Amino acid sequence: MLHSTGPDDVRDMFTLIQRERRIILISIFVALAQFQYGYDSAAVSGFQSMPGFLAIFGYVDPTNTLGFGIRTSVQTLIQSLMQLGGFFASVFIFKYGTHISNRRGLWIGCGFSIIAIILQMSSVHFAALYAGRLLLGISNGFFLTYSATYLGEIAPTNLRGSAVGLVTFQTSFGALIGVLIDNYTTKYQSRTSYLIPLGVMFVVPVSLSLGLMFLPESPRHYIRLGSEEKAEDSIRILRGIKDHSQLVAEVASIRGALMMENARSETTRLVDAFRGTDLKRTILSMCCSIGQTASGVIFFSSYSIYFYAEAGVKNEFVWVMMSLAIALTGNMGSFFVMRFIERRMLLSLCSIINAFVMFAIAGVYTRLSTGSYTAAQVLVAMGTLFTWVYGIGQGPVLWALTVELPSQRLRSKTVGLATGCNYIFAWVATYCSPYFINPTALNWGPKYCYIWGASNLILGVWAFLVIPDVKGKSLEEITGSMIGGSEEKTGNTVEASG
Repeated sequence: MLHSTGPDDVRDMFTLIQRERRIILISIFVALAQFQYGYDSAAVSGFQSMPGFLAIFGYVDPTNTLGFGIRTSVQTLIQSLMQLGGFFASVFIFKYGTHISNRRGLWIGCGFSIIAIILQMSSVHFAALYAGRLLLGISNGFFLTYSATYLGEIAPTNLRGSAVGLVTFQTSFGALIGVLIDNYTTKYQSRTSYLIPLGVMFVVPVSLSLGLMFLPESPRHYIRLGSEEKAEDSIRILRGIKDHSQLVAEVASIRGALMMENARSETTRLVDAFRGTDLKRTILSMCCSIGQTASGVIFFSSYSIYFYAEAGVKNEFVWVMMSLAIALTGNMGSFFVMRFIERRMLLSLCSIINAFVMFAIAGVYTRLSTGSYTAAQVLVAMGTLFTWVYGIGQGPVLWALTVELPSQRLRSKTVGLATGCNYIFAWVATYCSPYFINPTALNWGPKYCYIWGASNLILGVWAFLVIPDVKGKSLEEITGSMIGGSEEKTGNTVEASG
């Protein structure tokens, strides 16, 4: 549902931002965990067009304008091993996630990140490169799960969707910086061309490790441990609330929902995620997470520069940077859009738009040759539109729903499981994509977008028919609506009957 807006709504929004500026700044910082994922995906995509990198991990190809080529098997392992590492991390989190707090989970991610970067920078052997990619994937798995969960648990109801949506903003911003640095280092013919971009990655784990020392755990974490005083202190630090009665009310609301859940189960076990109403919530959370890959964003982020180069687009680094810069305006716009448009409608609309965008790219390259100037213009324009639409709707909504739908006691487990499922699909996508687009394999090039057009269309229809409306509800209210009796459908929205 589209909610009408007026001057009062806009004023209220800016008043809310001013009042909650502390939590917004903290959310931006914690979302930095996802900067690494976007930065790495874009930077490594650029490596595949760098002579300095290809001289070591590629092969000499006099017919290529770069003088080098890269084997399809190397392409698949560089990107897919990172997804596989993320899957391993997600499985671990699903099994042991309730024993690890959000801050500790992020610190673990920082440790794996530092080791992975050192491995990739210190050796020219494939084994070290592949091991680094796998460990970086494990780092991303911890970053992804615990940053999104932390954001979902600390943000107030009216900012939760936007706060979690900052994950998408940081991913796009990271990708933009990754391509920007690649653009200036690709001129080097030595290892320096890719060592500099890799070295910049240290900024994320080091900054997070230090910054997290000054942040508390989420109030929901402290209440799960039975420490209400620490929960009050957490809310006070995170949101700057000084009114004791308001602090008590916030804690009481969280505690009440948690007690309601615990009444159904004294302990939290793996099988709980697949029982009763939690089964539905687990499936919805998993599907929303998988929707990230279904949108095609993994394909574009992992192979955009190589994809543009093979499609005949000149100055591909510059065009990808322009596309990502425009996408950031969509990411920033989502902060406001998600305040006024129902999650289900926004996700459905954006998915259908991107379905037609993908079909347009594939259709043009079906009729025109790969080297056509017109086809290259269409590819750049449609690719830019795709990243903008994803940034304003698909990415933020899918992330928000993945975190919002699970119950409190199972949130870290469910988000970990959902993220793991997405990593499986992302692994398949990154592993198979080179075989479709590489000239030495199927050589589909941009016609590969037919597949992503179809997946976007399915995502849009599924969102319209299945996604419940959680806009404006606190995590406790969502919990209550799932636990407190039967659910009835009103149109396409699931509402609590009591």
